[in-house]
This record gives sequence, C-alpha cells and structure tokens, in this order.
Amino acid sequence: MGISGNNKNRILFVSCIVLMLLSLLMGAVSILYFWPMIYPLLFTFSFALFLVFGVYIYVSVRRQSVYEKLRHEKEEVEREAERKIEYFANMSHEIRTPINAIMGYNELILREYNDPALRQYANNIRSAANSLLAIVNDSLDYSRIEAGKMKLFPAEYDLGIMIEELVNMTRPRALTKGLELKCYVNENIPRVLYGDSDRIKQCVINILTNAVKYTVEGEIVLAVDFEKLLDESENGKEEILLKIAVRDTGIGIKEDNLMTLYKPFERIDEEKIKSVEGTGLGITIVKKILDLMGSKLEVESVYGEGSNFHFTIKQEVLSSDPIGDFEQLYTEKLVAQSAYRNRFIAPGVRILVVDDAEMNLSVMEGLLKNTRIHIDSALSAQTGLELAEKNKYDLIFIDLRMPGINGVQMCDILKGGNKAEDKKKTREVRNLIKDSKDTKSENDANEDSRLKNADTPCIALTAGALQEVNADYIKQGFADYLLKPIAYKELEMILMHYLPADKLLNVEEKNEDKPLFMTEGKLIEAMEVLERRSRT
Repeated sequence: MGISGNNKNRILFVSCIVLMLLSLLMGAVSILYFWPMIYPLLFTFSFALFLVFGVYIYVSVRRQSVYEKLRHEKEEVEREAERKIEYFANMSHEIRTPINAIMGYNELILREYNDPALRQYANNIRSAANSLLAIVNDSLDYSRIEAGKMKLFPAEYDLGIMIEELVNMTRPRALTKGLELKCYVNENIPRVLYGDSDRIKQCVINILTNAVKYTVEGEIVLAVDFEKLLDESENGKEEILLKIAVRDTGIGIKEDNLMTLYKPFERIDEEKIKSVEGTGLGITIVKKILDLMGSKLEVESVYGEGSNFHFTIKQEVLSSDPIGDFEQLYTEKLVAQSAYRNRFIAPGVRILVVDDAEMNLSVMEGLLKNTRIHIDSALSAQTGLELAEKNKYDLIFIDLRMPGINGVQMCDILKGGNKAEDKKKTREVRNLIKDSKDTKSENDANEDSRLKNADTPCIALTAGALQEVNADYIKQGFADYLLKPIAYKELEMILMHYLPADKLLNVEEKNEDKPLFMTEGKLIEAMEVLERRSRT
C-alpha cells in the first residue's frame, strides 16, 4: 500500500525535527568536551540545514492543506449551484406545465370565439400568463448566471424578424397603458446577421418591459442603428456594431440610484413604484448577458423626465441586403394579418404525442384539431413505446421530463438503444412490453417491428427555459425541440418542416371565415402607424 503525499510530508517533517535536535545535541557535546572546532561548525550547519528544510516542508504541508480545503469548498459550492439549477429547472417544469395548459386553452378560445368581451378576457389571461412566464425565466436565468453556467449560442438570424417580435411583444402592453411605441430602424442596416439573437432579444425585451412598467404617459422609443467596422471577424466575415437604444418618458432614475439599478432583488424608489410588478432581476440579467457578449449597458436618466438605455454589440454580417423601411413592412404585415388560420391540412398524417400531463395532451389535440392530423396520445413512455411498436408515425413528440423512463431514454429506445447507458433500460422496457402482451407469438415479434419508427423524427418537448437545450437535443437523438408553453406558430413550423411534403395540403381560407372585427382591429392599428409616420 502506497503512502499519500501528505503523509510523506509529515514523515519528512518529523524526521527534520529529530535531526535538528540531534544536531543541536551533538553540537553542545562537541563544545562541552572541547572537540575540534570543525565539529561544532558541522553540527551548526546541519542544524541550520534541517531547520530550513523543515520550515519548507511545513509551509508546503500548510499550503497543500489550505489548497485542499479551498478545493473541497469550491466543489461544495459547485454542487450547491448544480442543486440550485436542478431545483429551478424542476420548478420551471412544474410551473410551465399548467401555464402551457392555460395558454393553450386560451389560444383555442381566441381561435374559436368572436365575442369581443370574451376575447378581451382571453387577451388579459394571455398577458398575465406571459408575465408569470417572464418571472420563471428570470429566476432560472439568474440561477444559471450565479452558477456561471450561462452560455451564448450564436447562429444566423433575421434582424427584421427579431425587431418585429420585440414590437409585437411590447406594443399590446404599451397600448393598454395608453402609451405610444415608436420604432426607428436604420433602413441600410444588414438584415441577416450572425449572433445570439435570443439573448439580444432577452436583453431588449427586459428593457422595453421596464420602460412600459415605469412610464405613466408619453412614449417609448426603440431605436436600432449600426456602424460598419473596418476589421473583419475571426471567420473573415464583415462585422458591424449593432446599436440598440430604448428611450422612455417615464419616472426616471435619481443619479445616486443608478448603481443600485444593477443589484439583484433591489428596486429603486420603492415607495414610488410599490404598485409596479417585478422581481428586481431584469436589469441584473441584462448586465450579465451583455458582459458575456463583451458589451455594457449604458444609462442616462433625468428624474421625473425619463431614461435612455442603450448598448452596442459586434455582429457578423451574413448578407448585406438592407432591412429596408421597417415601419412600412410592419404596417403591411399588420394589414395582411388576420386571426388564426390553418396553413395546411394533413388527413393522411399520423403523429404520436407522449407527455405525463393529460392537460398538455389535450392542448396539443386542440391546437391541431383543424389540421385533421390523426393524433395518438400516451401518458407514459412505456405506453408510447407500445404504440410505436404497433404503428408507423410521421412524427413523434416526446416530453423530456417524465417519471420512470424519461424522454431521452425513450428516444434512444425508439432509435434502437445505441447508447451504452440506456441498453439495460431498453431491455427492461421491452421485457415489460412483452409481458403486457397476450400471446406467445406477440412475445416473439422480431426486432424490425420494434424499430418501426427508428427513422421517424422525434421532437423534444421541454419546459426548461434553458437555451442550452438548443445545443443538446441533437446529441440526445432528437431532430428538433419545442419549448413549453407551446406556441402554435412554432408547432406549425415544426410540422411543415418535418412532415412529408406530399401529405400536406395547402388551405386557402375565405375572408368571410375570419373574425371581421379582428381584421378591422389590425387595420386600425396599421392606420395609426401610417398616421404617425406622416407626422414625423
């Protein structure tokens, strides 16, 4: 049995102490008995040598001990951070499950009922659900930031679509408070960029939401500009400095409160804003995300008059085509948009949805009711695997967090159980499925029947607000993913992308099938935008 490094050092230290005492004793003896001068000098030298060596070993042992203590403390902090992240992830899943049902059923109400009062109630429900969702997302993001787990995932994105989504998310809240939301976008800014658009959008929406919350009257302005950079990126691409600013005519911030703005859980001027909802995390999260992007949030504010929040971020240019007149394009879209309408029907398509929450299955069936897709539902992975053995599906949706067999394990089993860690689970599940069959012949079904859906795209359903799922789902065997609460627009895009094209039938709805007041509302909003443009 070997001796550990710490024990070796202790043995050496004790040996040095013994040799020091021995040298001291022999030196005293050599002086008392008048030995030649060389002996006292030799023993003095050896004493000094063992003293220095002993001190060195002692310092090394102490340093190693402190290092080990710090390492253990660091590991404990990391484990605690992981536990916090896991807790918030579980909390997110548990909260998002009912939110998914609330927003899903609410979407069905908005689709199917034209009563103005009922639709107003439904819009209020959607606004409240979105507020709750924002709180959940902020809490989860803050836990990841504190644990140092926040990451960026750059990808190609359309700047015009991003700005449109920001306006669509903010304008209803602004109109509810009687505020005017203006949007100024440089017409020459390149449209297709490369960067983490989700995190940029998260930063801007946090700032815009604060602007709406803390502005009683007046306007909110979103300005998007750019500056060309002479240097190219590491990939040899052209780069621009994307400039985003949000200005409001709100309550403003006192100069001595500006630094408090970045502290988590603290809200400035609490007495004045106690009726305003919020967690005090929004700007903290924005600051941390911008730090990751190598940027900084700048704030100018005049108390009682308003504030201006702005930042700049380097972005690669993938296409130099300009964004054009954003207000005009947005107005045309408002006029063209109507209430819900199906883009396709697919009576020949069969899909499987696996989720342990019955409400989520009901919502999925309701959202897809008018597509005529045949939907099989399963409340557990085992039931889903039994259905997958019997039927061939065009697409399979699987919830990631299920008791027993989770979504990742189910996906791997469907693909043949290639992952070593899931092979045992695969055999166990197949044995359970066999045991549930009635006849011996069914028990002896061949492997091909079990892998009937090995090539069927699997879509992960996740309630996590973790952007990291974007990077992980492919490694886990999934073709794509959907975040809960499920938005029909995203669900529709997934279906149109992964379902066989020959099974999708285009649908052209007549105008009389649309809720007329909804179309008129869009037209009125578009006219307001055009009128504002003519004034400026």
